[in-house]
Amino acid sequence: MDWITALAIVCITAGVTISVVVLVAVGSIRRSLNETSLRHALHIKRLSESIATLTSQQQAAQADIQALSTANRHLSDTVAALNERLADGEVVRRSGGPARLLH
Repeated sequence: MDWITALAIVCITAGVTISVVVLVAVGSIRRSLNETSLRHALHIKRLSESIATLTSQQQAAQADIQALSTANRHLSDTVAALNERLADGEVVRRSGGPARLLH
């Protein structure tokens, strides 16, 4: 029975060793997953903040574009009116009046 006892002790020791190695590996994997999850959560938070910032910048840019379009339309109307006045002034000048400058 002496060799059976030695075999049993070796089997128990191997089982305990394997159990400890598995528990350490599982703990390491769990810690790694927790750290990765935390990093991903922080990355998602930063991306959300970036998206919010870009959205507000886009809205500001759209407002600026709208203001510039309105100003461009007003400037085009003013130039068209000045061209009409200039054309009217040329007709009058050709009919015999002195040349006048528009201010």
